[in-house]
Amino acid sequence: MPYARTTTGAHAATELVPLYRHQLEACRLRSGESCLIITDTAYDPTPAAACMGAALALEANPSVLTLPFSRPFSGETLAATLAEADLIVGFTTHRLHYDSYLRAALDGGTRALLAVQPAHVLQRLTADPEVVTRTRLGAERLAAAKTVSMTSARGTDLTMTVSGRPALAHCGVADEAGHFDFWGAAMVEIAPLEGSVEGTLVLGRGDQIFHLGRYVDDEVSIRFENGRAVSIEGGLDAVLLESHLRSYRDPNAFLAGHIAWGTDHRASWTAPLVQFPEAGAGNADSEGFLGSVQVELGSNDDQFFRGAIRSDAHLGLCMLDTSVVLDGERVIEAGRFIGSLERCQPDV
Repeated sequence: MPYARTTTGAHAATELVPLYRHQLEACRLRSGESCLIITDTAYDPTPAAACMGAALALEANPSVLTLPFSRPFSGETLAATLAEADLIVGFTTHRLHYDSYLRAALDGGTRALLAVQPAHVLQRLTADPEVVTRTRLGAERLAAAKTVSMTSARGTDLTMTVSGRPALAHCGVADEAGHFDFWGAAMVEIAPLEGSVEGTLVLGRGDQIFHLGRYVDDEVSIRFENGRAVSIEGGLDAVLLESHLRSYRDPNAFLAGHIAWGTDHRASWTAPLVQFPEAGAGNADSEGFLGSVQVELGSNDDQFFRGAIRSDAHLGLCMLDTSVVLDGERVIEAGRFIGSLERCQPDV
């Protein structure tokens, strides 16, 4: 049984307005600004309604754009609408962050927030100044790095080159011109140079393959050569992982797309197991869990990573107790921030 109330349906929007007002205020939505709310016919209309109510309460000028679910998102058709908005908020199944016309709007000063987690996740992982500061400090340090290494007592030993790639700070706050963010999944991200990931990644018991909604039980060892997973060994978890990647019928599914570490002390590692009232919990908590480290397989060609890997696959391998080294400096020690990132470590 679920242990909390559901937050879907028309009447729920009335009580969600304060939640969305908090987030819009964190995004610095001001009186008189244009707030474009994008949703689609497959998405629960409650969040869009609540967001409009919150924008009206802030005396902004909101509008709701409802796209069809069954057709691709056409940025070309909507280019002028996107560009005219001060703030875009997306509650949609469409992958807005892959659209070049959204990129053009951002380059013109629009800011954007994608909020596609269930309401109970958004309520728990609202904009928080501590998380914002920790994430942005981490991204500043990662942006200065040329190489990244990952190690763990379980046997992970990976190296990669990130020189010249943008480091992304995602913390649920789109408060600066040109910034795009995700509400719920707080993390520092970067796409390694294609072909540069080398070594072994080991998933141990309790780590997650979040796209499969699965905790690892049998150890999985993945060998990378020239940025590609060339072998996946282990028990049932390895079989399922490799089978799923092969189901895309795309060799790019086996490429290392991007890496990340989590920055939210409120995220729950066990969220995928909890009987929440709405389905879909897990990936925001898995990616944002404080000190967790992620290697994503598949695409990195959205408008922000600036990578070259195009694929329908986008599968996260999320690990605990993993260490990260930037240009020879250890900044995460088995999940704890140290060195130049030590000030990011909360007292929890």
